[in-house]
Amino acid sequence: METLPHLLAVSVAAGRTGPGPDGGPYRPWPATAGLFQRPRDLSWVGLAPDDLHVRLTTGEQLAEISAPFAAVTTNPDAGGLTVATDHLGLQQVYGIQADGWAAVSTSARRLSLLAGQSLDRRALGVYRLVGFHLGEGTAFCGVSTLRAGHRWHLADGTLSELAYPAARAEPERLSADEGVRRCADMLRANLEQCLDEFPDAVFQLSGGLDTRLLLAAIPPSRRKGLRALTLRSAGSADDTVAALLAERYGMSHDIIDLGGLDRLAPHEIHELVHSAALANEQICSPLQLGMIEWVEAEAVRRYHGAARIDGIGGEITRGMYHSLQRQHPAVTPELVERLARWRIFSRDAVDSACLEPGFAAESETAALERLQATFAGYDMDWLSATDAFWYTIRSHRAVGAIQTQAARHRPVVSPFTHPRFVAIAAALPAEAKRGSRFNAMVVAALDPELAAIPMDTGLPPSALTATRPMVLLRTGRDYAHRVSVKVKQRISRDGVSSSVPLTLTRGLVAHWRDNPELLEPVAATGLLSRPWLAAMLGGEEFPAPATAAFVAILEAATSSRS
Repeated sequence: METLPHLLAVSVAAGRTGPGPDGGPYRPWPATAGLFQRPRDLSWVGLAPDDLHVRLTTGEQLAEISAPFAAVTTNPDAGGLTVATDHLGLQQVYGIQADGWAAVSTSARRLSLLAGQSLDRRALGVYRLVGFHLGEGTAFCGVSTLRAGHRWHLADGTLSELAYPAARAEPERLSADEGVRRCADMLRANLEQCLDEFPDAVFQLSGGLDTRLLLAAIPPSRRKGLRALTLRSAGSADDTVAALLAERYGMSHDIIDLGGLDRLAPHEIHELVHSAALANEQICSPLQLGMIEWVEAEAVRRYHGAARIDGIGGEITRGMYHSLQRQHPAVTPELVERLARWRIFSRDAVDSACLEPGFAAESETAALERLQATFAGYDMDWLSATDAFWYTIRSHRAVGAIQTQAARHRPVVSPFTHPRFVAIAAALPAEAKRGSRFNAMVVAALDPELAAIPMDTGLPPSALTATRPMVLLRTGRDYAHRVSVKVKQRISRDGVSSSVPLTLTRGLVAHWRDNPELLEPVAATGLLSRPWLAAMLGGEEFPAPATAAFVAILEAATSSRS
């Protein structure tokens, strides 16, 4: 099946004129094609073009395709073009509805240029505090991303959105023990199917809990000889723990040392970050995406595009926003604002000192309003609502950016995005997820030996499976350390503890100072403080990584480069 690295399709209503030189009817694409990678069913078997075409045109069984995916087909009978993404909306596709014409694309920026649209000041204001776009917003007015579990039909100058049926649901409520049984069975079967389909797959192995859970689901007989990849970074114990696991189970272990980024010249770092921002549509930190792009290039050199098994998505059963939160029967505005200021705004907020004062003030108002509106749609208890926000909003955009990027290089295998895993997460009691207890219980059910081996925190997963008072006693030191790091991040506004973002920030700033004309279009947006920008270029100010990432996003969004 032919894959399409880029998509731009324009449809113009009868008697109307399309936009610019790209106007006219929708473009003739192959009858059915996956965008970036071949769509596969939930057992990782590639779909035949005819099967995929039927699913796209009818909407049936689209939820039974592994995430991430996006695919497009033409429909000679109904006319026009249909595009769909996965049930979590991880792979990003963009659309615009204008007067008399509409278009879809894999590039939000290209659609904005086509329509002559400006930057979306409100959406960028939300982004600067949250670190990703909320809902279906983008950096550009009038351009949106396709919602999770939906498809678009483009015809006669109109872009119509249609929901498709969800996958088979789990029971509405599950006990922790029943959830463990169902989850262990599903993961064991899914990893076996994955290795059957991708015998040369590379397992991304860290020292943390989520990849430990996936490794536990792989039978010991199939671990021997399995290729494993670990990213080494300063201050992390990932590579040490991963090496011990690889040696114990006979895996072939590779390490990519992120310290290699230190050897890049400022112009190379700028090119890496700028290209990542352009390619990934300003939806996530281009420093993070630039680092990932560098890793992917090295991995392609070593593995020639082999599939990689990753632990992305395991957070949805770990109660990521449960820390220091008590249960409440329903969502309230007070709870939302407290969560926003403590957790959602704390890590990736752009320093308000770099912003034009009016924009800084209105951005906080806009972000709180959007979060309140989002949480108001969750008719459930408070902790369940925080989980729903994590996997329907944060995963859709922040995780989606990473998965969309990875899919350009190789098949992405993310077992935690399986619809059954997501449904089990939603059905679990909040207490089972708090402190990562549920994931640890599944590890223990799958492989007690692995559950007894310490992770990068120094604790074994088995320490997290005890009753809550014992968990708090055993994990107190680790929890205190994580809270201390978060407090330091809030005070310093660094947003990250890794040296990699600092390395990239230094390179970016050095390049901007040598080439200040690159930021002239950024200054013209009126979003940044001109005195701050002058001080940064003059050497009096040095931005934190989150702030440098925001400047890089604005540079890409206003760039004349295609």
